[in-house]
Amino acid sequence: MRLLKHFDTFLKDIVNLNQGRIDRLEGHVEAIQDFLECSDYSPDIIRFSPQGSWAHKSIIKPRSNKEFDADLVMFVEQFEKWSPKDYVNNLYSVFRQSERYQEKVSRATRCVVLDYSSDFHLDVVPCIVDSDDESIFNVCNRNKDTFEETAPEAYSDWLSERNTWTGKNMLRYSIRLLKYLRDIKATFSVKSILLTTLVGNCVDDSDQSVQEELFLDLPTSLKTLTGRLDDYLQTNFIMPVVRNPVLSTETFNRHWDQEKYENFRDCIHRYREWIDDAYDEEDKNESIRKWRRVFGDEFAKGEVKAAATFSESTSLIALTGCRDVVSAVLAKGAYFLDSWISPKLPHVEKLRWPIRKGPGISVRIAASEYTDRYASQSVRILESGKVVEKGRWIRFEARNALGLRYTSLDFEVKWQVVNTDIAAVQADQLRGDFYQSSDSGIRWESTSYHGAHWVEAFIISRREGRCWGRSGRFFIVVN
Repeated sequence: MRLLKHFDTFLKDIVNLNQGRIDRLEGHVEAIQDFLECSDYSPDIIRFSPQGSWAHKSIIKPRSNKEFDADLVMFVEQFEKWSPKDYVNNLYSVFRQSERYQEKVSRATRCVVLDYSSDFHLDVVPCIVDSDDESIFNVCNRNKDTFEETAPEAYSDWLSERNTWTGKNMLRYSIRLLKYLRDIKATFSVKSILLTTLVGNCVDDSDQSVQEELFLDLPTSLKTLTGRLDDYLQTNFIMPVVRNPVLSTETFNRHWDQEKYENFRDCIHRYREWIDDAYDEEDKNESIRKWRRVFGDEFAKGEVKAAATFSESTSLIALTGCRDVVSAVLAKGAYFLDSWISPKLPHVEKLRWPIRKGPGISVRIAASEYTDRYASQSVRILESGKVVEKGRWIRFEARNALGLRYTSLDFEVKWQVVNTDIAAVQADQLRGDFYQSSDSGIRWESTSYHGAHWVEAFIISRREGRCWGRSGRFFIVVN
């Protein structure tokens, strides 16, 4: 399912760099340009040009409020008295002599870096215009004291043209999503310029005739481009040389090796399958769950919270006459919980282990209430759907058909713990994942959030990695 509204919200609120930070960047850049034009930096400054993700309009919000990167190229005339390293070193000196910038500035191999702490850092890159041919540009490697040919503006034009071939900024938006995927998963490493080039190479001018089919919207475009990228990677077992499409002498592989490439290749193949699966899924809740497997818990977060919130819902009022789940259970009993609360809520993880074919094995949950996890005696034995006060501890046991706890070395017990309703939503504690046993066949959980929650036990064969049995849901209602 395409879930267009969720993709629009996700891109706008989670992936995109917020406008306030872009405005601050542009304000600082304007001040830097004024400062440099009035400085005693010897080469004549021709012009400034944003570059990198900022210029490509593929910049995204950094993870966990970290700094983002921006690049500013300063085109200058060639200064005969200087060697390549002087362009960077002397630019650094200009900033160091300024009270405004002296504590912000540092040097990298080809640029000067200005660090605006907790917001962004800006790379100011001197770029030399060849005195004999003004179409040739060089950056300066100060470590090697050499010029390196580049074509930053031509590259931006190359990407912009391909973006028009997909229509509606679908190439740029898809690149942003793939960069977010890289950052949120942290399972593969690839520089932005390399990723951007690989994805840009997946588009050609013939795509203008199939925009409404293959680039209709953002999820469709992402599916198309990830599929093409995966197809390309799968035909290349050995790391290909990725060249600058507008400057064949420049390659983008310098931060990559065969091992990193193979990992990237495998990850893209896996995520391509996940994206296709989420896109093709017809059930809305299940599609949301699958897209969240791709992009994490921030995707469709509002709908997930709404789907998991039962109190004040019209269906609860119609069924029980009560506005609160706990009140409904106290007044009517817990008979309605298993059929009324879907086990396929979008925050509930899908079973990770394949079900064993043939006869399974029996497993049921026995539960006891404790005032404290380390109390010597339980307060009472619990049945599914019983109301428990907050601040208690529940000891869950997975038992076999004979009523004995599962302690076999051949099997392990996995526990799925799912919270629901307003209190868990507000605490950002819906959970829904799978957990190890606290002890052999045992899981301890505290009653922290008002509402109806559940636990389910799964018996997993250590040898086969298959599920041999599941208990069904055991509900705990917290008052």
